[in-house]
Amino acid sequence: MTQAEIIRALTDAIDQGAYKYGEFLPSTRALAETHGTTQQTVAAALTVMAGMGMVQVQRGSRAKVITGKPRRIKLGTYRSANRKVPTGTTAWAKDNGEGAKESPASVSQVVTTEADSDTGIPAGTQVVERTRTRFDADEAPCQHKRTLVTVDMATLTPEGWTGLPPMMSPEDIAPPEGMSLAKWLGMGVERVLYDISTAPAIGNSAAALTLPDGTPCLRIVSRGVREDGSVAYATVTTAPIRTSISLEIKDGDAMEGGR
Repeated sequence: MTQAEIIRALTDAIDQGAYKYGEFLPSTRALAETHGTTQQTVAAALTVMAGMGMVQVQRGSRAKVITGKPRRIKLGTYRSANRKVPTGTTAWAKDNGEGAKESPASVSQVVTTEADSDTGIPAGTQVVERTRTRFDADEAPCQHKRTLVTVDMATLTPEGWTGLPPMMSPEDIAPPEGMSLAKWLGMGVERVLYDISTAPAIGNSAAALTLPDGTPCLRIVSRGVREDGSVAYATVTTAPIRTSISLEIKDGDAMEGGR
């Protein structure tokens, strides 16, 4: 088999659950015998897979699987008559298998830097930062989410609310059915913009996904934009590069009485 064929065979095996997150692949020699090729070709294939964030290769040890099955990020459901306003958005559809879960949110107050420039929030702005990691059914980390909310937006509370503002609490935030979080809190957000690119995972996002620093990943930046053009909040989602992304647009009439 060629290098590309070995990569495809091993990827298919991971997708089908033959090799799960955290498990070790057979030795280079065993893989070469199984696939009818040389150890050099297998080693080259594993190096490519390591660069994709699928396996971890260490000298003198078998390759370790550091990815799970392919995942999907759902950007949201929108009205076709007004695509600027999401009827409900989520960065995670729980289709990652029964048992998919999230870590508790970590909440802190930080100051944005130049590294946050693609969020649209100016450097030097005080924000409330909410971070959490999501895992699939095999307990493989599949998303790292970092949401930055300007302090004036983070201190908003819905009518009748008592206690700590929702965005400043580590508890899960659940707005009423069919209402976006921004609308529930009265942020004045008129549209949500998404930028999708590939970028190296570094720092906390790489650590949360158990990937070596610099591993290429998907970077999804969503920004809640107010009428005056200011950004009320921005969420940066980092996910393994094999993740797929979906966006659903429904006819405006079909949405009536729905979400």
